[in-house]
Amino acid sequence: MRTLIRQILNEQRKEKFLNDINEMGLLEFMKITGLSYVKVFQLVGNDLFTRKIITKFIKDIVNEYGPFGFVEINEDPIFYYSSGDEFREISYLGKERVIIDVYQGNNNLGDFHVYYPNLNDEFIEEIFDVLIRAYQNGKLENI
Repeated sequence: MRTLIRQILNEQRKEKFLNDINEMGLLEFMKITGLSYVKVFQLVGNDLFTRKIITKFIKDIVNEYGPFGFVEINEDPIFYYSSGDEFREISYLGKERVIIDVYQGNNNLGDFHVYYPNLNDEFIEEIFDVLIRAYQNGKLENI
């Protein structure tokens, strides 16, 4: 019986946390509660974070710290695409879009922009993973 009660209470807490995260965003939730992402992950589970929650976290980080490149937080750009000797990488995060640099060998051919809604889930999750790590390790404070 106690196990059942504990399980119900855990489910209710998980639901409350998810509702709070949906309303205020993950970044604000972590600030208010003082919980690390690891603790939130343990309490809620990563599989319940929707693309909306993840994208809002990315935008909230950029809104708080300003647009920045991955090199500014000592992170490598994210591979985007390659064909032949041309390759593309996500190098910079803006408020509504990313900047993708295009290279041929060592030569930068230019860049183009892609809005967050147009990025596939894999890229959104990779950006999220980099930013969670950077946030947890205090790398964003130096930009």
